[in-house]
Amino acid sequence: MDEKPDTMSRSQRRQKIITDDDRILYLMDEISRGARRVYDARVARIGLNQTQWRIIGQLLRDPALTQAEIAKKLELESATIGQAVAGLCARGLMKRLRAETDRRAWQLILTEQLDDMLPELRGSADRLHDLLWRDIAADEKQTLQQILARVSENLDQLRAEAE
Repeated sequence: MDEKPDTMSRSQRRQKIITDDDRILYLMDEISRGARRVYDARVARIGLNQTQWRIIGQLLRDPALTQAEIAKKLELESATIGQAVAGLCARGLMKRLRAETDRRAWQLILTEQLDDMLPELRGSADRLHDLLWRDIAADEKQTLQQILARVSENLDQLRAEAE
């Protein structure tokens, strides 16, 4: 029995497994990781590491978050967060207090000393954004933000269903 010659190479068949949807997710991940690496290098000059500036960012968005809640949001081990918070406290940028509602939890408070550093952090972020969004119109950014917000909502729904 004669077999037909394989007109598509194994490599071509494998490449077809990756869809445009996959490529979008890969691209989003590459952009996120790359932007974090660039920002890491910028804030390292002022003595912060990635975990520390991400903790600060979470607290700027929601000052009521506990240390454990931040660990969960950042998907990092509590020991990793604990070390980063200890470093921020040692520099006087943050205070760690027992939460009034749950004495087992740590409430994190940003200090005035951190407020003095915020313009430099903001400036570093702004310079990064200037480069990332170069040649992209405001309406394109708005559309992207709306799309990503919907994707995020869909992901939240999937997470809720998985729990």
